[in-house]
Amino acid sequence: MNKSFLSRVILSSLAFSTLAILPNQAVMSQKNPQKPASFWSNISQLLFSNKPPVKPRKGGSRPINSICMVSPDASSDTRIIWSDRPLFLWHGKIKKIKVTDISNNTVIFSENVENTQQYTYTGQPLQPGQTYKLDIFLGKSPATFVEFQIMESEQRNSITAELKTLENQLQAERSNPEAIPAVTEAIALAKANYFTKLGLWSDVLQQAYSVQKPSPELDRMLKKIPNQLCTQPKSDRL
Repeated sequence: MNKSFLSRVILSSLAFSTLAILPNQAVMSQKNPQKPASFWSNISQLLFSNKPPVKPRKGGSRPINSICMVSPDASSDTRIIWSDRPLFLWHGKIKKIKVTDISNNTVIFSENVENTQQYTYTGQPLQPGQTYKLDIFLGKSPATFVEFQIMESEQRNSITAELKTLENQLQAERSNPEAIPAVTEAIALAKANYFTKLGLWSDVLQQAYSVQKPSPELDRMLKKIPNQLCTQPKSDRL
């Protein structure tokens, strides 16, 4: 993320907007405001489009053991992630994950993850600007891996400040009877919408999955994400 791009982000409005996606670019469409519930639908439509912005990676040597990484996904370039404790999301059965610091080839985190398809990293905060490798284990040896990078400090700090402002604005609306009842989900939604505009899809997904008691609309979307993204035609997963 270069400085000119960051400047456009900082100057952009934090107000909600209808979203449209173009190849490798998040674009805001200047349309009339919609009801809050519709924004999860906007994100869902982008995720499940013919050319999804998330490009899952298939792994595993046998169909019965095949797994598919959704976050971080397998784009042509190493994915940049804002969160220093990212969400790992996949489709299939995995026994263990391992995180390696590529700069010194040191394993910094390992966790058994059987009986789940998601895990939020719980180790020491990952370092801005650093690239890491996530190894996926079906047995004793890794079946596949995905590399990702934590955003550089300057850009990350600016986004962190904007997210805090956005959260404070929504918290201040708690006493407003017309505000969204589920304040926690409202904050997650606002942040997910913000990350969508930046094309930071691992962070979009992390916000969506962070809601402890999701609304019916969000719950339906979360249940669809790994399966539907991982069954996209191969031509769409380039």
